[in-house]
Amino acid sequence: MAKPSARLRVGFVGCGRVTQGLHLPAFRRLADWQVIAAADSDESRLNLTANRFGIPHRYPDYQTLLADPNVDVVAVCLPPQLHVEVALAALEAGKHLFIEKPLAVSLGECDQLLERAARSPRKVMVGFNLRWHRLIRRTREMIQAGALGELELIRTTFTTGGTLQTDFPEWSSWRTPGGGALFDLGVHHFDLWRYLTGAEVQEISAMSHSRDAGGQSVVVTARMDSGLLVTSIFSNQTTDSNELEISGRKGSIRVFCYRFDGLEFITAPGSFGGLQRLPSKLSATLMAIPGAIARASLGGDFHSTYEAEWRAFAHSIRNDTPVECSLEDGRRAVEVSLAALASESQSRPVQIPESPRYGLGTPALPSAGEVSEPIQSATDLLLRGKVV
Repeated sequence: MAKPSARLRVGFVGCGRVTQGLHLPAFRRLADWQVIAAADSDESRLNLTANRFGIPHRYPDYQTLLADPNVDVVAVCLPPQLHVEVALAALEAGKHLFIEKPLAVSLGECDQLLERAARSPRKVMVGFNLRWHRLIRRTREMIQAGALGELELIRTTFTTGGTLQTDFPEWSSWRTPGGGALFDLGVHHFDLWRYLTGAEVQEISAMSHSRDAGGQSVVVTARMDSGLLVTSIFSNQTTDSNELEISGRKGSIRVFCYRFDGLEFITAPGSFGGLQRLPSKLSATLMAIPGAIARASLGGDFHSTYEAEWRAFAHSIRNDTPVECSLEDGRRAVEVSLAALASESQSRPVQIPESPRYGLGTPALPSAGEVSEPIQSATDLLLRGKVV
């Protein structure tokens, strides 16, 4: 493994949309890291990615990458039903491990990985990048400082259809246990419900509408164990929106993740009423412009989250501190997603302890006509174009 003073050397398993468009561009600005290897059984995709980002070592499968003694950290960016297979092998090979969300597609797999990781000295982090969004972190600080008072309601929206929808991976349209809007989009906000409030989801209800082209819209309502009520909308193949509103007895915060000035704090009626809202918003916008211009050259606040999460991971590895987004965090989000799927299927509210441990039994992989051979390794699906 690398010495504490050396650059951490990472190998990516999977060279799809998330790897090429979100993670690898961030490493150009990360002095602590060096991407030295990539694995993908699609040779053209592997070469395209390695050439574009100057990655020296290219492997046709993840097993060969794991055998490289120079790789300190493995990043798993595959369809979610393949995460645990690669993650377990990476831990056996003595590598630190980064796993893109969602952690897995069943609680059984999550628990298998948690048990193995508990016996490893290596660090494992789950990639919920929104935890590192500048405005999300500021919102959490305000909530913890009591700016909103006792929390009452959360309303969130996460929809895609433009920039985030380029080369939309096929697995995302597989209902269970592959993707769909709940696993691809909703899982982000399920994690943020917990991250922002410190409460756990107690009960959830979901309704969905699916389209022939693979798009899906889902409306979710939930109750946290603190009594806090939540409603969220998730939809793919519509428009790009990522918003949250957290309301408490002292006021509310609205967050627009794709706007540089996308944080609004509105006080509850009192001595100042709503008269302070416009001046404070205008002032905040003007003050945010210089920083926004600087961040724009780096892809804006959303893209900066990937850079920030890798910085945080490096800090945990070097200082032997807990990671900021753990396997348990990843498991909790999967548990909520599975409960939402169960609610959608059964048309009733579902208590979180009722979450199906191994999914709902709906076919997740392509039909026999699409995959005619047994899947012998996780990277087999990459060759068939099923890449995240």
